[in-house]
Amino acid sequence: MKHSLIIIFFVFNWLAAAQDSSEVYDQKLNLLRLELGIGIEPLFNESAYKLLIRKLRDAGIEDEQLQDGYKWGGGKAGFEVYLKNNIDRLVSDLNLGRIEIVKSDTLKVETIKKEKIVKKAKPDTLKKEIVTELEMEPVRDLSLDIQDPKKEKKSGKKASTKKSMLSGLRIGFNFGKPLKAGVSLANHTTYFDPVISVRSPFGIKIGPVFTSVGYEVSKFSFEAPADGDSLQSYFGSGAGPALFFDISKIIKFGGDNFGKYFMVGTSSSDYGSGFVSGYDLNMFLGSLPISLSVSSRFNYITFTSGASTYWVSLSAGLGIDFR
Repeated sequence: MKHSLIIIFFVFNWLAAAQDSSEVYDQKLNLLRLELGIGIEPLFNESAYKLLIRKLRDAGIEDEQLQDGYKWGGGKAGFEVYLKNNIDRLVSDLNLGRIEIVKSDTLKVETIKKEKIVKKAKPDTLKKEIVTELEMEPVRDLSLDIQDPKKEKKSGKKASTKKSMLSGLRIGFNFGKPLKAGVSLANHTTYFDPVISVRSPFGIKIGPVFTSVGYEVSKFSFEAPADGDSLQSYFGSGAGPALFFDISKIIKFGGDNFGKYFMVGTSSSDYGSGFVSGYDLNMFLGSLPISLSVSSRFNYITFTSGASTYWVSLSAGLGIDFR
C-alpha cells in the first residue's frame, strides 16, 4: 500500500510538471505570435516562417536551421519541431521577455512580462559632434553671365548648319529665245536655245552685295529669210567669264525664298566678241537643292567684219544650288 502511494505521488507530479511545461510553452508561442504580428492562436505557417526569418535578420541573427526554407525544412511539422527545440532561444534573442511562474496548490502560469533590454552606452564610446566654423569673406568683383536660352538655341543652329566650301555654287540649265534684235538681225528667224550658267561660291562681299565669279555658255540661232540673199544666218554659241552680283539684301522682294542677281560678262564666238549683261531670279524649292529660274540677257556682239548688233533674250529653267 505504501509503495502504491509513492508511485501515485510521482505520477501526479510528472503529470503536473508536463501540464506546467505545456502551458508555459504555449504562452511562449503566443508571445512569439504577438511579436510577429499574427495574433494569438493562428498556426505557424509559411508566412510566419518568413516573418520569423525577417525578425531574426533585423536583430542581426542568421539561423542556419532556417536556411533550407519552409518546404525543404519539413513544412508545418518541421517548423513546429524547430519552435519546440528553439523557443527559449528565440525568446531570449528577440528580447520577448521573461516568464514568471508562481507555483501554488494548482500549478499555473500567473504572469507574462515582456521586458526591453536597454543597453547603456559607455561615455567613452559616445561620438562627439565636431562643429567646424568657417569664416567666409565677402566675394568681390562677382559677375553673372546669364545667357538667353533662345540665343543659345540660335547659336546651336548656326553651329549645326555650318556652310561648306561649295555653299553658293549654282549650276543652271535654261532654255531661251531672243525677243528683240538689232537691225541686222531683225528679219531673222529665232529658235529656243539652251543656256548653261555656272556661278561659283568664290567672290568678295562689298557691303550688302556679294560678288562672285562664274562662267556662261549660250547658244544662239538666227536664220536668214529665204528671199534675203544678202543676209547671213548665224548659228553658234557665245561663252565667257562673268561676274554675278547678289542683290537679294537690297531688293528684299520674296525674302529668303528668292535669289536676285545682276550679272555682266564677256562673250566670244566664231562670229565675233562682245559683252552680255542681265538678271537672274531664282526661286528656291524649300530645303531641296533645286531652284526655278527666270533670266534675261542683253547680248552685244561685234562681228569680225566690224559691224555690230544686239539682241535681248528671255529664258527659264532649273538649277542645282548648294546652300
